[in-house]
Amino acid sequence: MGYLLIVAGVLAIVGGLLLITRQNAHKEQVIILSNSSARHSADSITSRQATATPSQSPAASPQAPAASRQTDNTPTPHTPESATSKPTPHEKGEQFEDFVANIFADWRLKLLERTQDKASSAGVVAESCKNPDFHVEQKYGKSQIDYYIECKYRSNWNNGCVSFEEYQIKRYKDFQREKRRKVLIALGVGGTPDHPEILMLVPLDSIKGNTIRKIDTRYAVSPNSDSWVKYMGNYFSTVFQKSRARQSDN
Repeated sequence: MGYLLIVAGVLAIVGGLLLITRQNAHKEQVIILSNSSARHSADSITSRQATATPSQSPAASPQAPAASRQTDNTPTPHTPESATSKPTPHEKGEQFEDFVANIFADWRLKLLERTQDKASSAGVVAESCKNPDFHVEQKYGKSQIDYYIECKYRSNWNNGCVSFEEYQIKRYKDFQREKRRKVLIALGVGGTPDHPEILMLVPLDSIKGNTIRKIDTRYAVSPNSDSWVKYMGNYFSTVFQKSRARQSDN
């Protein structure tokens, strides 16, 4: 009886050990399966991400130098329209008037008046616009005198002459007689209006007909105040002498 109990106890112990061993083996199998499933899921996710994400180049190409990437923003030189188009006769006349007016920047010379030859949009011009361009006062010693200057510019000589319209000469002579003041023509020829090659001061009374000749070099002056004052002083010498004589009598 006692042996039977011992055998039964040994069998129970062996059966328990077998049961425990099977359970442990089952747990290990479940863990292995779980790990395998997890790895499979991770591989699937990685594969899907790789498919959805565009492949990148293994190495980025070096950046080009900044100078080559930038657009050349250097402005293209622009030539003003006035530098490419020829000035009109009116513009040439104004430039030459400015050239002559600059000679009056001297204490012995005074620009009393400058005629403005402007017209309305309908072409209406004031009668005063037809007067000579400058009214000038000049000092010479203790005397002074005033006179009028009409400016004319020509790009070149025409057969050794410069001619004017007869009505222009007549108008200036009428003006001279009315004002009882001398009128002279400041004639610029060649070069540019603001720097003519030749400058002449021709008294209106000395013009024969309506022409000034190139060979009349006695009228040529240098474009400076000293030469201008000297020339005018010689021309008006008789007037100055009479003025000094009147001052001596007083």
